[in-house]
Amino acid sequence: MKHWLRASALALAAASIPALAANDRFFKEAPGSVNGFLAAKDPLYVKECGSCHFPYSPGLLPSRSWALHAARFDRHFGETLNLPKEKQDAIVKYLTDNAADNSKFEGSLTFMERIDPKRTPYRLQDVPLYREMHRVMLEVINKKAKIKVRTLTNCNGCHQMADEGSFGNSELLIPGLTVQRGR
Repeated sequence: MKHWLRASALALAAASIPALAANDRFFKEAPGSVNGFLAAKDPLYVKECGSCHFPYSPGLLPSRSWALHAARFDRHFGETLNLPKEKQDAIVKYLTDNAADNSKFEGSLTFMERIDPKRTPYRLQDVPLYREMHRVMLEVINKKAKIKVRTLTNCNGCHQMADEGSFGNSELLIPGLTVQRGR
């Protein structure tokens, strides 16, 4: 069992090598930094969307993706979002105005570098860099029952500063696999 844990940790570390180069773009070293992503702080968005899932940074997807989400409010991942039109419009405006292709944040710019302009990713897992950076984590989730985070939809389950828009490797804690280091 310990051998599998070591192998998983080594695989996770090896897969993170490309991510290490991007880590400085995803780690928000100070509150006003343009590293990382815009923290989702819009009260309406956080209240309405954050009541079901982690309120994702608008900068994780391009504006065309958020527009696609808006077009599918009647079938949002198996749910119907029953929001008044004015709330829908306000949330979509917030998301598209602050989307990855409209962002000055380094994390968003890094994500956009790998998104084909002819494609519209609907899910985060459709974003090439996101998928690459979480590939090993998905394998670990599928093979190791002790991992407490069972999906990638709750970013703050592993990324301790996700709610601040910071996703640096030094802030990463995978419950059931990694141990917290001193800060």
